[in-house]
Amino acid sequence: MNTRIQLRPRRSGFTLIELLVVIAIIGVLAGMIVPATVKALGKAKAAKARTEIASIVGAIKGYQADYSRLPASPATREAHAAKGAYANTLFGNGTPDFVFGTYNASNLVSVPRFQEIGDPNSARQPNNSEVMAMLTASQFPDSVNASLVVNANNNQNPKRNVYLNVKVVPRNNPGGMDDLGVYRDPWGRPYIILLDLDYDNRVLSPFPLVRNNVPQPRFIPDSVLVMSLGPDGKANLGLEEGHPENRDNIYSWK
Repeated sequence: MNTRIQLRPRRSGFTLIELLVVIAIIGVLAGMIVPATVKALGKAKAAKARTEIASIVGAIKGYQADYSRLPASPATREAHAAKGAYANTLFGNGTPDFVFGTYNASNLVSVPRFQEIGDPNSARQPNNSEVMAMLTASQFPDSVNASLVVNANNNQNPKRNVYLNVKVVPRNNPGGMDDLGVYRDPWGRPYIILLDLDYDNRVLSPFPLVRNNVPQPRFIPDSVLVMSLGPDGKANLGLEEGHPENRDNIYSWK
């Protein structure tokens, strides 16, 4: 008796339905993983910014301890002295502090734009490269007047002390200091530095106290404040620092 065993032909691949099921599963997993990954990366950048801000503050205070003054060039000190009393009543009365903001921080059109913030009452608007030159014992072109060199031959840091070790990155790149001395946060925007150049042991916050819809100046007891504009690169200086529009900003004083 002959018994024949008939074998079904082996399938060479997936059916269309099986492929669609696999694709659907991958889509669901991606929808769960991608947002979580983006959120984790955002938190990592914020943590890095906080660490860098704390390092900048510590470096400036180290410089001040050694030289009994804050790191500002003669041109900035002269501009600060010329400002006199605050022109804007929002910022209170007396001799102002000084803001090293985001002006003159990029000469490339291809770089994404960010909000330009500077000293509210000064014709001179340097970025943080001036401060970085002194903290890193380097010299950089003046961000306002290209004919000047900040910290030439370490004339503002004659001890040549390095108060801040920073990663050097290509020009306009995030997460380090470029060849022009601009120190950028993880999102690519320059850190904003406010110095107590009137030496009254307090710095005017860039954000007011708002009481009954009326903005009032707020002073923070310190010699230096540093902030990042955060992921969105914006700050509403007419609102309090904790307002939803400012909540993603990162501050040295909070």
